[in-house]
Amino acid sequence: NVHCCYVSIVDGRCYWYDWADYQSDMIFDGIQSNTPMGLLLDLEEGMLSIYQNGQRLATLKDGLSGEYCWYASVYGAHNSISIKRGLPPGEQRAG
Repeated sequence: NVHCCYVSIVDGRCYWYDWADYQSDMIFDGIQSNTPMGLLLDLEEGMLSIYQNGQRLATLKDGLSGEYCWYASVYGAHNSISIKRGLPPGEQRAG
């Protein structure tokens, strides 16, 4: 079970925790500092992915199930966070 995923743009890693231990599950490249990024939690597929500039950089964790909530943390001045519901970049709702 995964209880928490943590993405660090400082070292380009995704960590996950199960309240007893943590794992560094993935190292990803290509993240640009000072450029907005997005995290997509796809509850139907059970995946957490990271996006930047409209492109998926990596699937950070798969096999997720159950209930999840978001939390975010930033370091330093002049940083901001927004959390919103939406579709992956480039996808539109059928309708």
